[in-house]
Amino acid sequence: MDPQGLLSLSFLLFLSLALERSCGTGESLNCQGVTGQLGRKLLLPLDSEGINKSMNKSIHILVTKAESPQKNVKEKILSVNLPERDSPRFLESGYKFHLENLSLEILESKKENEGWYFTTLEENFSVRHFCLHLKLYEQVSTPEIKVLNWTQEDGNCSLMLACEVEKGDQVAYSWREEAGTEALISANSSRLHLSLGPQHVHNIYICTASNPISKRSQTFTPRSKCMLDPPELRPWGLYVGLSLGAIVGVILTLEVAVLLLRRRGKANHYQPTTEAKSLTIYAQVQQSGSIQKKPDPLPPQDPCTTIYVAATEPVPEPVQAI
Repeated sequence: MDPQGLLSLSFLLFLSLALERSCGTGESLNCQGVTGQLGRKLLLPLDSEGINKSMNKSIHILVTKAESPQKNVKEKILSVNLPERDSPRFLESGYKFHLENLSLEILESKKENEGWYFTTLEENFSVRHFCLHLKLYEQVSTPEIKVLNWTQEDGNCSLMLACEVEKGDQVAYSWREEAGTEALISANSSRLHLSLGPQHVHNIYICTASNPISKRSQTFTPRSKCMLDPPELRPWGLYVGLSLGAIVGVILTLEVAVLLLRRRGKANHYQPTTEAKSLTIYAQVQQSGSIQKKPDPLPPQDPCTTIYVAATEPVPEPVQAI
């Protein structure tokens, strides 16, 4: 083999060893951390320093992925030559290469897309390496606050609360009072114990569930479980309730009495009208010299009433001359 061939072979061997050493561990490359949401599109930059695509030089880009930085066997994701405008020589399914900004797009992120992405850029006789560590998270749902147990004694209320979410991974929880600025518990815990007096049952407590890509909160008011009044004031509430019930009973009784009186008044008003009609007909019959008409039959009446009316009919006294 001629000397020029040996030199080229030595250089390629050196590049291979350098690539193996630099890609062997992600820590040596100071891999940049990238977070994303599961099920969404995601863009991964292929070079932190950028590439001058206007230069007339050949650039080869190779992207591989590993589940851990210590693995020697990596999955090939992308292989492309620049400045060629043709499609990449190789592109893994589920990815898309963007030439305009030299980025790799994950069309629909899944858990299997997580890992370390190693990018190698070969420009003539120079090689650059770039590393990304991708972590994907599920967005947390709105938390639900449950009362695990509660007791009340001597006007004080004791509660054990639990904050839970249905969706989300690597969730961290925190508690605080709405009126306060400091956290109620120092450690990350989904549970909170409260011991409250009567003056604190209206306080509002907030549980916040979060992970690197999302945050949701829920509120809780102890009055839903704790009595509003201290024990020494509870008889007054009973007295007030009994008083209101008595007042309502009196009002209903008065309304019924008024209704009965109104019905009786209407009945009394109808009876005199019938009697007045019968007296008028009787007076017309007693007139002399006029054509007597057969009077209309009188409505059935009490005979005593008819006699009483005839007996009390006023008779004019004759005027005597002096």
